[in-house]
Formats: sequence, C-alpha cells, structure tokens
Amino acid sequence: MNSGILVLSIVPFTFLVSLVAVGQTAGQHVTADQLKNLVHGKTLVMSMRGELSNPHSISYWDFNADGSLCPRFAGSKPKDKCSDEGKWRLEGDMLCWELRWVGEAQGYKSVCARIRKVHDKHYEVIADKKMAPIAFYPFR
Repeated sequence: MNSGILVLSIVPFTFLVSLVAVGQTAGQHVTADQLKNLVHGKTLVMSMRGELSNPHSISYWDFNADGSLCPRFAGSKPKDKCSDEGKWRLEGDMLCWELRWVGEAQGYKSVCARIRKVHDKHYEVIADKKMAPIAFYPFR
C-alpha cells in the first residue's frame, strides 16, 4: 500500500524535473530576459559564416548599453576600430540591429531575429530572410 503512494509521489516530481531541464537545453530560443542579459553592454564574438572556430571568420561586435553598435570586420581584434556604426534594440524576444553600410550585400545590414542557444555558450541568429548563418558567443 505504501509503494503506491511512493510511485504517485515520484511521477509528478520526475515530470517537474523534466520540464525544468527542457527549458535550459540547447536548441531552445532565448527569452527576452535572457536576451537582454546576453547582449546588453556586451561584446559578442560573431561569425557571419557560422564558423566560430576559425579565427579569420570571427569579429567582435560591441552591443553598447546606450544602444549603439560597433561591428568589426572578420579577423579583427576586440579593441580594433569599429568598421561601421549602428544601433541595436530588443523587440520582445528578438534582437534587432541597423548598420550604416556593412553587410548590405550579405543581408545582415538590417536584422531583426530570434536567437537560439546551440550549445554551451554558443548561439545562432534565426532570421526570416535569406542570409548567411550568423553564430556568436559572449566575449565579455
């Protein structure tokens, strides 16, 4: 008789633990609060080709707390001069940016997209329009 009570107690607990784990796994879209913590006032290591392991394809983008954006060209260093100027903002759970001229031919001059956690601290930009895959991770 006690074993029935134990099973009924374990099943809801297991279900609850499963729900909590699903909310933190890779492949999930980042929430608005998570997105703010991820980019606001931070430098992100970006790859417009999705190749974060290749140092020649990464660049450092500063998402400044005042909403200004400092993108750098691929192969740059974190403190190099900005390659362009822009503005960024959050629209709910979407990250948006507007650059003055960089990325026009590649489709990332003006972007508004959701962010998905790929694994660990790696993320990808999920945009509706056709553009090269953008991957990133926080630098600082």
